[in-house]
This record gives sequence, C-alpha cells and structure tokens, in this order.
Amino acid sequence: MTVLQQTNKLLAGIALAAGLISSGILPASAETEVRINQAFQSLLYLPLYVAQEKGYFADEGLKVTISTGGGGAQSWAAVIGGSADFSIQDPVFVPKTRENGGDGVVVAAIQNAPTVFIIGKDGTPLQDNLAHLSGKRVIVSPQPDTTWAFMSYLVKQQTLENVKLVNVSIGNEVPAIVSDRADYALAVEPQVTQSIRQNGLSSVYSFSANKDWFPFAFSSLTTTKDYISKNPEVAQGVITAFEMASRYIYKDFDGTVEIAAKYFPNLPKEIVAEAVKREIDAKGYPENVLVTKTSWDNNLNIALYAKNVKAYPSEATSYENNVNVELATKAKDIADAKFK
Repeated sequence: MTVLQQTNKLLAGIALAAGLISSGILPASAETEVRINQAFQSLLYLPLYVAQEKGYFADEGLKVTISTGGGGAQSWAAVIGGSADFSIQDPVFVPKTRENGGDGVVVAAIQNAPTVFIIGKDGTPLQDNLAHLSGKRVIVSPQPDTTWAFMSYLVKQQTLENVKLVNVSIGNEVPAIVSDRADYALAVEPQVTQSIRQNGLSSVYSFSANKDWFPFAFSSLTTTKDYISKNPEVAQGVITAFEMASRYIYKDFDGTVEIAAKYFPNLPKEIVAEAVKREIDAKGYPENVLVTKTSWDNNLNIALYAKNVKAYPSEATSYENNVNVELATKAKDIADAKFK
C-alpha cells in the first residue's frame, strides 16, 4: 500500500468515527469541564473527594476542577459571579439570595445531619442530661455563625438555665477549653477527634443523635436553575457522581479512609479514620443525596432563628422553590441499578 493510499484510508477512518460520534453510535471522548467551589477543605465534604478519586465524575464524562472559597458566602458568590458552576456550603445562601430575586437551587445533600458535637473536660454524657450544662460556660462561634445558632437554639428549645455562651473565632475552640476559658465547646470533625486524642477531652453530646434535629440539610451542592436548564445532562452527571460516592462511603470504609487521608495529609491516619467513622455513625454523609423536606425544615428553622432569612416558610424560602428533587431522584435510580 502506497503512502497516499495509507493516508486516504486513515482519513476515511477518521471521517467514519466522526460520523458515528455525531450520530450518537459512539461516545465522544472529550470530557465536559465542571467547576465546583467548596467553602473549605473539610471532612464534611468527603463525598466530593470520593467522587473525584474514584472516578465517578469521569464515568459521567466530566472533568471536575475543585477550588476553595474560604467560606460559604464566597463559594456561593463564585456561582453567582460565574467563576464556578456548583458550590458546596450551607444551603441557606440559596433562599437568602432568592429573597432578593436570585435563581439559586439546591441539588444534592453533602451533609445530611447536623454533625456538630459538644466536647469538654467533664466526660459526663449530656445526650439525655442537658440540665448538667446549668452554670457552665460553652464555647461557640460569634453570632450568627453555625455553632452559636445551634447552641443558643438548643438552650431555648430545652429551656436550659444559666448557660453562658463564650464567643471565640472559629478554630480556637479547643485552646479556649484547655486554657480554662470554658467548660465545653461545640466542634466538628476532625477537630472533635483531635481534641479527644491530643487533649484528653470527651465528646459528650451529638446534635445528630437528637431526633428533633435529624435529618438536617447541613451542607449541600448548589447551583442555579439557569445552569441546569442550559446543561441538563451535565447537571445530572454531577449529581449521579455524588450519589455513587455516597454509596461508596457506606460500602468501603477502608477505601474511604484512604481517600480522606490523601486530602488531609497533615493529620495522623488514625485520627482521619476515627473522624470518618464518627461521621458515618452520625449518618452525616447522605445515604441518598436527595435533600428531603424534613432536612430542609430543620435547617431553615435554625436559619430563621439566626435571622439569616427574613421569613420561613415563604415563597422565597420554601422547599418547593429551592430544592430540585428530579436530579437526585434519577441519580438514586441509576445508582440502585449499578449497585445491584
């Protein structure tokens, strides 16, 4: 065969492949780029890292780039400003901006429980004995941040008396207890496990274990209705990847810890493993990524108390206007078939 004949044969093959791809007979190999902005690098967002490392995004033909905003407001602003397609943070930013005419939407659960714990020097369990907090000092974040809202709402809900809330900046909770500025503090993982292993503190209360607080839309994947309408297949692929990741977390603990350790290399692996186990035991990671009406109600009740939204329920803050259920429902059906 001459060089000309070989060239003609190659070109013919390329043309045939192109025709098959355009007709849908063969899949295109190019991946669609998707940008996800997370509020923080956090163990709470482990489904994101699992979806990336296990190739669940790639399975959907997606190339995902992860960036970090430095806070929930910054991550949601990245979506609104167009530098990200999706964001992960407290979903309250969606109804909050909808009250001002925004078109945001919550599409998947990342944390389905209020995985905040009370830690302290006194190892007395508080789960069924919150009255023990009377006269005690409890470290929380500044108003209206999450741990302040959680603890002050709990005090009101349980009609606790003489509980003094001590505000410190986020990240300084454990040092405040160690230096005797308080008796207890509210914390999340891996800070909880670190305080137990390294400071001899105890975890004495789990908000997730309070039946009145579970489930809870604690962290969610958010985007805009406009993005979904323009990219329906991409949006479905993203949600399906998160559904697959959540299933994997409950199926393969050791594999999940390996991924978590990769994203938190400065933490001893045994602390990572214990923190992940505590999250799983608390059902923090969703077993199905659908954000339910109950989980939405529980979050928005706290958001209203903290004055992060003007009203609830209302047209701007309602479950029906803020949560897309179709994508997560279809993702569940797809995952059910794959995990049979």
